This record gives sequence, structure tokens and C-alpha cells, in this order.
Amino acid sequence: MKRKITNPFITGGYLGPEYFCDRLEEAGRIMNAISSRRNLTLISLRRMGKTGLLKHIKFQLEYSSKKCTVIYVDLLPTTNGNEMLNALSTALYRIRKSEKNFIERLLTIMSSLRPKLTIDPLTGEPSVEFKVESSSGVQSGLEQILKLISEIKQDIVFMFDEFQQISKYPEQNIESLLRTVIQSYPSVPFIFSGSSRHMLENMFMSPGRPFYQSSELMYLDRIKEDDYRVFIKENFNKSGREIDDVSISKIFDWTRLHTYYVQYVCNHLYGKGGKKTGEKEVKSLFHQILTDFEPQFVNYRNLLPPHQFRLLQAIGVEDGVLQPTSGDFIRKHDLTSPSSVMTSLKALTEKEMIVFDKGKWQVHDVFLSRWLEYHYRA
Repeated sequence: MKRKITNPFITGGYLGPEYFCDRLEEAGRIMNAISSRRNLTLISLRRMGKTGLLKHIKFQLEYSSKKCTVIYVDLLPTTNGNEMLNALSTALYRIRKSEKNFIERLLTIMSSLRPKLTIDPLTGEPSVEFKVESSSGVQSGLEQILKLISEIKQDIVFMFDEFQQISKYPEQNIESLLRTVIQSYPSVPFIFSGSSRHMLENMFMSPGRPFYQSSELMYLDRIKEDDYRVFIKENFNKSGREIDDVSISKIFDWTRLHTYYVQYVCNHLYGKGGKKTGEKEVKSLFHQILTDFEPQFVNYRNLLPPHQFRLLQAIGVEDGVLQPTSGDFIRKHDLTSPSSVMTSLKALTEKEMIVFDKGKWQVHDVFLSRWLEYHYRA
């Protein structure tokens, strides 16, 4: 029985096409790459809807056309080659666990890696764990898993989400190892994705890297304003509610049209249950959000070195800055020197607290940016 969703503005996961806004052009491009057996790398800022788009493609391939099996693996929680193997084998097992004797075959084939079946304590879903002690063990495990996958009597698509994570593994040769194994399956399209543009561009565009020119790059931008506006109004109207265009425009401006933050705001406005939503309700919610998140944001101030927080604060107050090392910017915000700003800029970028987007440096977390703007603007 299909579960009834009471709030159509989803802030996490994927619940079906009726709760997914637009992305027709982007989905079409990915589907074309898959049907043409081309590898593709999807790059976007965090929380822009990248994973949701991949899950939407997965749904279309598996449930709409029923012609394909999609192996989706999220690499963000992984820290080494062993954990990557665990994530991959678990994704495979969850797809094929209904097949007779599959788990016995998996455990037998991978017996040299001491496999065991466990239960995820949070989700209750089964997981497969291996014990790998060398790079050769990782390669052997990958080869065996892909061999099992190749036996599936359907077209196969691989999706590696947050693929840049492999460049952080301690194994020095993990990229070349993975590339070697992938090359053995030219008929299987691989969709890589991630939120670190710099790392992924280096991985796929640098001549000295194993994945050089092995995948076309696609950049995921914001949902078109007109399409998002229609999506929001239609979902309010379906339940006999109204939200006016001015209010929607204020939401888009305050959230920078960033998918997660638009969804979060609309989710809370919808959840309040009012028949009419206008500027008053929207402004009240903005204030509530800043109040709700304030303990977390104050903690950033306590944890960051003072010079880093001052730069973060200055960027937030300006709602983005083109040249953070300019004399005017440094004097205005009482920063120390261009070299000190560059050091802090690098540190905040590595912590993913700031990002270069739309031609300027911005605080990555939109709510944090608005909190800084609200509390520290002179």
C-alpha cells in the first residue's frame, strides 16, 4: 500500500516523481548518456538536489521502464578501500537478496576476505562486511563483486555518489585500481557524482590522473525559478491553500534558490497549515529559522579560530564577496592582511564553510549566511 505523504516539500531522500521538481533537461542528458553507454560525472554544490536527481533517474530506469538494474552506492561515509567494498557489496546484496542462494554465493566467492552479514542498527537493513588488509585485496574484491553484478540478466547502471571521497582514502593507488576494474566493463555506464568541484575536476581533467577524460562532466545548477514557482503553488493549491508570488520571490531571494533551503522553508510554511501564506508568515518563519539554528551557529564561533570566524562573518555580512583580499574589504571588516585572509580562505574552503559560487565567495550554509548578516551587519 502506497504511503500517504502529508507534506509534499521533501527535505531528504526521494519519495517519487510527484514530489520531484523539474530537472527535465538534466534528467534527459543523464538518460542519454546511459542509453549511449557513456560515463558521466555530475557536479553540484551540496544540497542542490544532486542525490535526488540520481534517485529520480534510478526510479525511472527501474520502475518506469523496468529494463535496468541500478547499483547506487553512496561513498560519503567511507574512509578507505575496505569500506568502499562494504558499501558496494551491501548495495548489491540489497538488490539481489531475494534471489535463491545469492548470499551463499557471495560469501563463498568472497571467502578470502572473511565476509560476514550484519544488520544496520539504524535502518534494520542487512549489510555485508569484509576484512581487507591490502590493495590487492581491494582489487580482488572489486573484481569479484563486478563479476557477480555482470551476471544480472538486465542492463546495469552504476551510480557512485560523492565519488571524490576515494581521493581521500589512505590507499595510494585506489584511483588506478578502480579505473582498471571499471575498464573491464565497457558496456556498463558509470555515473559519478560529487559536491567538490575542484577535486572532481582534478580527477577527471588532469592528464596524470587515472580517470583523465574517462567521463563527461555535467554541472547541476539551480532549478529554474519559473518551474520552481509553479511546483510550489501547485502543491499548496492541491490542499486548498494559497501562497502569493511576492512571498515565493522572497523565499527564492533569501535562500539563493538553493534547493534544500527552498524545500526547508516551504516544508515549514506548508506544515503550519494556514489557508493563505503571505509576506508576514514568510518573514516570521525566516526569524524562527535563525532562532532555531542559533545554538549551532554560535558553536561555530566558539570552535573556529578568531581570524577564520571574522572572515566568515565578513563574507556573510556582505552576502558574498568577489575579492576578499582587496584593501577595501580588509579595512571595512577589520581583517589583518591579504596573506592572513588567504590562509583563512583556504581553511574555510577545506572545511566546506565557504564556496566560490556565481562569481563570488559565499558562506556555503545559506541559513548561517543569513544569521551572520542579521547579527553582525553594522
